[in-house]
Amino acid sequence: MIKAILFDLDGTLIDSPKLIMKSFEESLLEHNNYQPTELEMTSILGSTLTLAFNKYANDEDHLKRLINTFIKISNENNLIMLNPYKNASNVIQYLRDEKYLVGIVTSNNKQNVLSILKNHDMDHLFDCIITNEDSKIHKPNAEPIRLALNKLGVLPNEAIYIGDHENDIIAGNNAKTKTGLMGYSHRLNQAKEQKPTYIFTDLNHIKEIF
Repeated sequence: MIKAILFDLDGTLIDSPKLIMKSFEESLLEHNNYQPTELEMTSILGSTLTLAFNKYANDEDHLKRLINTFIKISNENNLIMLNPYKNASNVIQYLRDEKYLVGIVTSNNKQNVLSILKNHDMDHLFDCIITNEDSKIHKPNAEPIRLALNKLGVLPNEAIYIGDHENDIIAGNNAKTKTGLMGYSHRLNQAKEQKPTYIFTDLNHIKEIF
């Protein structure tokens, strides 16, 4: 029986992929004079900034400049470009009303996550929030999901992890939870290859299953 429903944040609950890819592209153009391909831009969705920029950086200082520019561009645009997907708050509240434990497991950092949730009055809706600062190893490793399961006191077979990237599905599979893939994913075909338990057309679709 499912007791806990865990969500990725970016690209799953919050429509942030366009902002992430814009910030990534402009950072590489500014510091590397390099135009990333569409595949390169979608592949970094769900990654930490260090992982996203590592292979483009010549050294630690170069990496810091890439990341700082990404953060600057993102911060300048997040109020106009970042919004929850339709029905996000309603679906989370529905799950809480149905007595499910609800959590977030994201590769984003804690400050960004709390700011995004507060801006959209969603900061009170989650029983646990795991960010990239909570674990040394990140998705697709299972460690962040296992941390959430431990905090919530549930077993892997009592949880589902829902995301939009193949790394989300791999991480859920590695953690032995059920997995859900959002059908509006920018990495839909790659994520489908990891055989998610469910594919949801939109967030409201989750209410038909749980």
